[in-house]
Amino acid sequence: MAVSACWKLFCVVLGILEAAIYSVTLYGWPAFMYIFIEEGFYYSRCDFDTVTNATYNMTSADCSGLGNCTQDTTGEDHVLKCTEQEEMLNLVYTIAMVGLVALFFLGYVYDHYGTVCLRIISICLCVGGVILMALTEKGTEWLLFPGAVFHLMGGYQLAITDVQVAALFPKLKATLTCLVSGAIDVSGFVPILLKMAYQAGVSYKTCMFTFAGIIFFLSSVNTITLPPRQDDDGNNIDVACSLNIRKRHRSADDSSKPNVVHFAYGNEAYDQNGVNESPTDKQLVDGEATPAEAHDKNDHHAVSINTCHQHNKNGEQRKTCIDQSDQMVREVENPDSKDVDDNTNTSLLHGTLLLIRRPTFWLLLLWFICQDTIIVTYQGCFYAIINYYGNNVKSTVSTYTDVYSWFQVVSLFWALPTGLMLDRLIARSTKEDKERCFMLPLSLAISVGIVVSIACIIPVIEMHFVAIFFHSVLKTGSYAVHLAFVASVFPREHFGKAYGIQNTVSSLVNFINLPIFSWYKYSLESDPLGLGVLFLGICFTASSLPFYLLWHRCRSTQ
Repeated sequence: MAVSACWKLFCVVLGILEAAIYSVTLYGWPAFMYIFIEEGFYYSRCDFDTVTNATYNMTSADCSGLGNCTQDTTGEDHVLKCTEQEEMLNLVYTIAMVGLVALFFLGYVYDHYGTVCLRIISICLCVGGVILMALTEKGTEWLLFPGAVFHLMGGYQLAITDVQVAALFPKLKATLTCLVSGAIDVSGFVPILLKMAYQAGVSYKTCMFTFAGIIFFLSSVNTITLPPRQDDDGNNIDVACSLNIRKRHRSADDSSKPNVVHFAYGNEAYDQNGVNESPTDKQLVDGEATPAEAHDKNDHHAVSINTCHQHNKNGEQRKTCIDQSDQMVREVENPDSKDVDDNTNTSLLHGTLLLIRRPTFWLLLLWFICQDTIIVTYQGCFYAIINYYGNNVKSTVSTYTDVYSWFQVVSLFWALPTGLMLDRLIARSTKEDKERCFMLPLSLAISVGIVVSIACIIPVIEMHFVAIFFHSVLKTGSYAVHLAFVASVFPREHFGKAYGIQNTVSSLVNFINLPIFSWYKYSLESDPLGLGVLFLGICFTASSLPFYLLWHRCRSTQ
């Protein structure tokens, strides 16, 4: 018993550790951006002209090309401000976030091919992405695009599979799910470690290749120790996926063989040659029998209370059995047609339609898009916001990017009370009442988003310590609650598709981050006031889901 408990605890810790180290390290984008600018990526797009403003005297340094850049030389070490360089690096971040649209296809693999197959694909993507980023240098900056996309896509899907550790402790499912989600946000802390090593003198390539090696080792071990995926009844979904794969292979092999169909009349069974096979198994006739012949044989072998006949339509044999109480129709199809159609059409199409017909699914999607837009946009604009308030002072920018990364650890601590609260609410509810258990967590996440918006509106740089802290809480409060909602309310066998669809649509909407950044840099001239007002409007839009759940609860009570 003690060994089993220790093993379960080890699996849980390993799953949370995996999510915390490399799942979505791009959440620490400001630290990555600092390293990329120091490495000179897209530096060729900059043009430092002589600029004079009311506060500083700017002088030009060896620069060429076209662009809009300024250099401050007032005695302090300043960041070379290059709008074109920041735009390209922000584009890398935006494309990586939009690349999460592939989660829908990975979710299909998760539901139909099992955990191991999905994790092998995700490991290749995650490790390969870091290697591509490590190979990036001046002149080959385009490698950042596929590298960031592959790394984020693979790491995020690995973290989703880590939710399976919640099955080890059934009474703490929501808590462990939220802890995994909080650990995902903590992975945004890892870039600050890479930045500290880089500032200590370790080369960029050495940092990234070492990181890739750690990812490969830890993810391989966790693939072996991760518990199997289970549905609400405790059945092993991974085993069912393996059986379905075998059936598909078997159907492909049998498709070249003659089609033989056996069925029975009465209590005697016959094969295609009319020989009695078994007194109990009801089987007879080959697939070439005509409807008339089948009906004639039925007249000789029918019993008084059970009459069976078959007719042939579109290559399928249909047997109709009529007794004194009811009528039952069973279709016997070709093996390859049965397996492929049932597994693909029924499981995928019917399961997807079952999800999208629920109003809660779409309102949850709207809520998630709003929360994700605030999170992603603030992350993408953070470096520019600090440059604006910090007057491009390099020490100030470095301090705030460090604080941003360190505050990611807050996510894990906030995930624990969130999970415990959800477990308590779900334990008190019935199976049909689980949706309304999430009213309070959803509303809290919206309230935190409002605090971040107000902190952006106040024109004081120190207020961004508050914004950073609550932004970390917002990520956990949004992603953890969303993940727990999908895992608790929707069927487990369709979890991959449900979560994949939600993330796919949200990732497509993330493309709006690029025009928002351009609007912020040019129209607002880097003033965060308009950005904060935009965030407030998005928060009020997200409140439609809690209000809907409240209305639905009042209606059901009446």
